Amino acid sequence: MQIQLPGITYSDSQLISAMLALLAIDAFVDRVDASRSIERKLDRIHQRLSVSNSSGIKFAQRIEQEKIQDLIGSAKRTLWIAGPSNDGIVQCQDEIRARLQRGVQVRMLMADPTDQLIEWYGRHVVGPTFSLLDEQGRARAKARLEDNRDRLVGLREVAGGNYSMRVLERMMWFGFIIIDAGERDARMDVQVYMYKTSADTAPLLRLNSESDAKWWRIFMEQYELYWAEARDVLG
Repeated sequence: MQIQLPGITYSDSQLISAMLALLAIDAFVDRVDASRSIERKLDRIHQRLSVSNSSGIKFAQRIEQEKIQDLIGSAKRTLWIAGPSNDGIVQCQDEIRARLQRGVQVRMLMADPTDQLIEWYGRHVVGPTFSLLDEQGRARAKARLEDNRDRLVGLREVAGGNYSMRVLERMMWFGFIIIDAGERDARMDVQVYMYKTSADTAPLLRLNSESDAKWWRIFMEQYELYWAEARDVLG
């Protein structure tokens, strides 16, 4: 059989060849689409692995001040901070004010500077605030903590209802900076405080709420326990 168009004649073999060519093109397009789909899936897996590899326990010096400021500045919805003295946090008040002005909900938690608690810390923790065990040293530590507390309380003037602050009359073995809790991209830095060990050499845990879900839950429960037992200082 032949098909004739004005001035053109197609044989059976030519028609079959043309149909096979069309089928081949269609199959090629399908393979390209499938290949692109696989590439997208591999990219997503790679991204998850990259997040996982960037988290976990890091045995390094305590976070430098610039990194603390960058971490605080990355908060979009919530910023929860907890530490025995919050010495480094006091130096980041401008960054915290900026977050509050953008509507970020901020929680602040630190040790209650009572005489008994300072004595307990002096027996267990090595650091610039709690390293002195004599009466004069405890008085200096108490004055420093009270000054930190009062300066952090002052942030409520910026915050309105977005700022909460509590003090805990218990020893805190972990310090926290928690960014955007409850969100998929939530992050948590956990500073471990060890017996008679400087925080500069103690482990720092950097966790992601998805890739480190198990450890995230454990430390979030610890943080929430601290917060629940602490006393409000804003009235």
